[in-house]
Amino acid sequence: MKKVILSIIALAAISLTSCSSEDQTAELQGTAGQQSTSKTAKKSALELCEVTETSVTVNRWQAPSSTYTNWTPVAATIGSVNVEWEGIYGASIRPVGNTDNWYVGTVELEKVCDDWDVWKSTIDVKNANLGTAPTDKYNVLGYNGTISGSNYGLGYYSYNPISHIMTPEKAIVIWKSTGTGLNSQSITVPSAASEVYLVKVTAVTPGASSSTISYNWTKVL
Repeated sequence: MKKVILSIIALAAISLTSCSSEDQTAELQGTAGQQSTSKTAKKSALELCEVTETSVTVNRWQAPSSTYTNWTPVAATIGSVNVEWEGIYGASIRPVGNTDNWYVGTVELEKVCDDWDVWKSTIDVKNANLGTAPTDKYNVLGYNGTISGSNYGLGYYSYNPISHIMTPEKAIVIWKSTGTGLNSQSITVPSAASEVYLVKVTAVTPGASSSTISYNWTKVL
């Protein structure tokens, strides 16, 4: 009888140990899964954009420096879009020579590419705020507002004509719109774009007869 009772107690102990072991294993697996999910989410949230840094040099062919047409435009590429840097110190940017329809606007400087769904609706569209200058005023971003009697409409930088200091105040957004009947003068909706680039001018360095625009860009969509 004692042997039977001891056998029952032993079996119960084995059963409890087994259950405890399984519970611990399940708990450890659950914790590991949570840690793995947490690490994955953290990595995704902190994932950095691939930024391309570059610069262009634009030459001035006649004085004074603050005249828009006194600078020879320079072609450049940003991802799959062709642009040119033009205007005062060559710091205005315009999509040119593309088979697709590309447009420009501005957004706050702190915006980053992995937040596209958050900030896409906050972009200001150039063609909705034209001003009167330069002569071909559509789809080009440069000085913001009025200076020396010329109204440039929406732009991304401020400019002091005495010190010749240019200060980027917004980031540039370049996007591709699809559809029929679009041209360089069309007002488009950037949040519905099929391809988007974020451009940040980091410095405009003037020389005696030239200017270097340093900038970086990243594809956000």
